[in-house]
Amino acid sequence: MKWTLADVERFVSLFRGRQDAFGLLQGGKIMAVRRPLTLIQYRLHLAGKLRLGVYPLLPDGHTCFLALDFDGPGADCSARRVFERALHHGLSLAWEISKSRGVHLWLFFAEPVPARDARSLGRVLLDEAKASAEIFPKQDRLPAGGLGNFIWLPFSGESVRMSKTVFVDPMTGTPHADQWAYLHSIQGVPRGQIINMAKRIIALDERPVQGSEPKPRVYVGVLLPCARAMLQGVAEGCRDVAAFRLAVHLKAGGASRARAEQALQRWDAARNRPPLGPAVIGMKVRSAYDRSYTSYGCEDPLVARFCDERCPVRRRALAVPRVSLGGVDGSSTSR
Repeated sequence: MKWTLADVERFVSLFRGRQDAFGLLQGGKIMAVRRPLTLIQYRLHLAGKLRLGVYPLLPDGHTCFLALDFDGPGADCSARRVFERALHHGLSLAWEISKSRGVHLWLFFAEPVPARDARSLGRVLLDEAKASAEIFPKQDRLPAGGLGNFIWLPFSGESVRMSKTVFVDPMTGTPHADQWAYLHSIQGVPRGQIINMAKRIIALDERPVQGSEPKPRVYVGVLLPCARAMLQGVAEGCRDVAAFRLAVHLKAGGASRARAEQALQRWDAARNRPPLGPAVIGMKVRSAYDRSYTSYGCEDPLVARFCDERCPVRRRALAVPRVSLGGVDGSSTSR
């Protein structure tokens, strides 16, 4: 696929990640390379001489784009539902056919935005569409010396000739006739719009779900004492149990699955050493939300160690049915 210098510069401006590291597939080997990312690597990628991946999470916790990676059976249907939900919120996602014939949906920003807000928006779109996908960036922030996860870039060598790693019209599924003209037409979403949208959508999504089934009741404005104690971090051997029970607390308080996972991912990264990791946290949240768990686990010896005599569940005292998410990000301030 031919390109001009202006095309390459446009490609770089859209798919911009960390400038001090990149992912690489060359000679059948996948490598994380810690050296400056330059136009040379982008040009070699477009020429099919190597396959390039960028780390979307910048060192300061910002990102220039949000990407959702759908794979496996039903990837196209899931992506379409998310695409439609994004349109409902006034967002136009770029639809790429991935190398594995899955779908990558891209949302580009006019300037870097906090990864936390971008990821929150991605989770809510997936939750609304009842779909699952990998979210890039995969973290809200990085530990010291960390890189996060890279994502492979479009326009990958021979794949382009097979109509893969190219952008398509979501309505017809056919590749855009002029891929470069399409990239030049993309308008980045303003930073303020993303931040405000994330706050607005999540605020609506956090409303308690009304139903006939009674829910455990807790303190107004704060989590139960055992949950607050677990939020300070737990020892190895207890973290799996704590993550699951915290998910149950949040579910009981009316938090959406997306919001609960977001909160526990922040807790895990901020408080647990070493952290359980995104995959384990996601599994614990799914388990808590997919099944009819209502117990806080008071009878579990690993939970009992965090018990407090002031706990209203222990005293059989009832308050309003609401759990605050304050402090779940590792801070002690209620929100």
